[in-house]
Amino acid sequence: MALSPQYLDKLPEAVIKLMSELQDEIISDICRRITKVNYLTSTAEWQLIKANQLTLSSQEVKKRIAKGLKARENTVKELYTDAVKTAIAEDRQIYEFAVDDGILSENYREKLTNYTRSKAFSNTLNRGLKNTNGLMRNLTNSAAAAANSQLAEALDLAYLKVTSGAFTPDQAVFDAVKKLGADGLKAVKYPSGHTDQLDVAVRRAIVTAVGKTCGDMQLDLAKEMDSRLVEVDSHLGARPSHAEWQGQVYSLDKDDPKYPYFYDATGYGTGEGLCGWNCRHSFYPYFEGLSERASVPDFTKEENARVYEDTQKQRSYERAIRKSKRELAALDGARSAADPALKEKLDREFARKSAVLKRQEGRLNEHLKNTGLLPDSSRVRVDGFNRSVSQKAVHAAKNYELDKAAKSAIIKEEQQSDLGKFKEKLRADSRVSKEYYAAVRGKFSRGSDAAKKAFSKFVPQDSVANASYEGVAHYNTVTKKISMHYNADLNNERGKCATWFHEHGHMIDDMAGKLSNDKRFSDLLYADVKNYRESIGKKYNLKTFDKVDKKISSELGNMRKHSAVSDMLDGLTQGNIQGCAIHSPYSDGTSYWANHSITSEAFAHMYEAQFDKTRYSEMQKYFPNALKYFETKLEEAVK
Repeated sequence: MALSPQYLDKLPEAVIKLMSELQDEIISDICRRITKVNYLTSTAEWQLIKANQLTLSSQEVKKRIAKGLKARENTVKELYTDAVKTAIAEDRQIYEFAVDDGILSENYREKLTNYTRSKAFSNTLNRGLKNTNGLMRNLTNSAAAAANSQLAEALDLAYLKVTSGAFTPDQAVFDAVKKLGADGLKAVKYPSGHTDQLDVAVRRAIVTAVGKTCGDMQLDLAKEMDSRLVEVDSHLGARPSHAEWQGQVYSLDKDDPKYPYFYDATGYGTGEGLCGWNCRHSFYPYFEGLSERASVPDFTKEENARVYEDTQKQRSYERAIRKSKRELAALDGARSAADPALKEKLDREFARKSAVLKRQEGRLNEHLKNTGLLPDSSRVRVDGFNRSVSQKAVHAAKNYELDKAAKSAIIKEEQQSDLGKFKEKLRADSRVSKEYYAAVRGKFSRGSDAAKKAFSKFVPQDSVANASYEGVAHYNTVTKKISMHYNADLNNERGKCATWFHEHGHMIDDMAGKLSNDKRFSDLLYADVKNYRESIGKKYNLKTFDKVDKKISSELGNMRKHSAVSDMLDGLTQGNIQGCAIHSPYSDGTSYWANHSITSEAFAHMYEAQFDKTRYSEMQKYFPNALKYFETKLEEAVK
């Protein structure tokens, strides 16, 4: 076998540990500086104090980065060397079997020996090492810049709060420490505005870079050995887009009549494809007549999707635990404050957050027990949260007596979350059965952040007027209410509770000011249909729209997967594409779409898909650009 998913998953741990230690040291240093500053000074004196702290902090951060540089680079080199040796050794064994079996001539045995000593091999390895070490340096430099920026912002905000007279110095410092602990060191900012913690960025960078370097070497060796077939491995819980191509044999020749072309089928060389961003798949040589298929999945796509969703939920719990541990480490670092009032506040918050952490760990353990997934201690480890802090947190949680105020604070924190607001609204509806509540809650918890925030912001407490409605479910723009049938929706062939999410999509569209009326959204919907039609025509060499539309219609037979895109394609093509789900004409022959907005329907379908991985992947397939724009508009609406 090639590099296993488990191997790739554990590969970056040594580097992450070093980078996490750096991150936590920097955050603790910042917190200590904030607690020791005198904020009750004149503006001129404040500028000098701030400049001095920024200079000292910058010097300290640079020292810490320089101190660990050699250790980080040596660690990267070790894991690269180990990964490459493992990948090439596995491939080499297969090639040797092929020579022994007579499929390859004896000449190839010498080629095999010479390859690992070749300049090409060394160049590929060194190029990967150089790029990754360069990336590590960029990440640490970003961390240094982020640290200075976060310290400056924290100092300024605390000073403004104090000088405004609305906050005492200890309250301003307390708020700053809490925020820094929650945020951590956000060292990587992407064009989308999303920021990543240093450890998350390192994990992605290492897995991606090592996987790609090993893949390039394997392909170089395959070329040297005149090997034209490879088998991609498979694993349960692969992301849905990768599940489409895992566990299959591919050709490195473009015109092979029997096997799909490796690069086109798997997307190798792209960020989204095989050996791309955070991908844990790999591949190895395959010889007909010698090799037995080793990676044929012994699970269905539905089983894979379920494990993927369960794993994503596990990652969400782990992220929450890491966040709490970072907060506790920051609070502990700041508890050396000389001011008694501030120290008391920090101690109280440390105890409260310890209780929150204990509950989060309980939720994770319960999830693992219910799903059969295995715990991964490396993903909940925060190096600043060392044994000393951990013991303090355990002790604090055990002895923390939740008085009324403390208990109310925790409950309020949960209720103010998007999931908390959702639960409150749904529980208030006495018509909701336990089964329906559990099904809707489960899907909601796995939805996108923007979709959950939109629900919290725009959906009123009593959104459903009639929960036993026998007609066609609909949202009334006049009454601002939904009519549907809860029990029927529980067994919806389009997916459990699909109608509930769809109709609330219509409500959110309306309450947010008719986002679906955006002309750009409409243009992209029609452009995506045009592009898909053209791709199908080209793929099957179909010369007329009728034939293309007939071919697309035949693809849309699975109600669970295709009902949303089927409905949208029907409206966007004036009924030329008709799959498993369409809006039928009225009794007088008038088209449904003559009186209804296709963009409004598309908005509701896309909102629904934010809570359903299967339907979301179909939206990505048929309407990639419109979906991306929809998500942008939704994020803007909830800011």
